[in-house]
Amino acid sequence: MKPLVKRELFGVMQYVRDLDRASAWYCEKLGLELRGYGKNDFVELGLGGEYVMHLFKDEAAQPAPRAAFAFDTHDIEAARGMLQDRGVTVGPLARHGSHSAFTFRDCDGNPLLMCQYFNNQEPV
Repeated sequence: MKPLVKRELFGVMQYVRDLDRASAWYCEKLGLELRGYGKNDFVELGLGGEYVMHLFKDEAAQPAPRAAFAFDTHDIEAARGMLQDRGVTVGPLARHGSHSAFTFRDCDGNPLLMCQYFNNQEPV
């Protein structure tokens, strides 16, 4: 049976209370680029001209209990150190077989995950 979905995600959505504050945080702390606003209720963020994610305005949004998606990095230790240098509180670095990861939170308290996969292994 042919799968109904592709391996790649089409869109990652994060809900935030203050769109301007959150989009500035994601650009300043993670180095993402603001690609545009949509009707003042969402922004698109990218990297190197490519889509990364959307932030949607929801004044009643509450942080999720745990991260729902992960950012990938080439150097997990450098990424963790850079976030710390930028004033972001980060969790401990943990090794899990084929990858290492740590958690951190955005300006709304949303949990996020940063991962690095080793030995050219793709995420499962």
